[in-house]
Amino acid sequence: MTYNEYFKWLKKQGVEIVDGGGRHHKKGIFNGKSIPLPYHGAKEIGNGLVRRINKDLGL
Repeated sequence: MTYNEYFKWLKKQGVEIVDGGGRHHKKGIFNGKSIPLPYHGAKEIGNGLVRRINKDLGL
């Protein structure tokens, strides 16, 4: 899964994604929780990182 595909999935789950400062960083906001998200477009995102982001956001 690429970062683009994963971010589309996050948006479908109701996560608000805003610029977090810098070219490769965004911020994910869900149910009052805000976490930094790395963003590298068409590059593959690791399964461990996906699990950690989902856990941190409570998905």
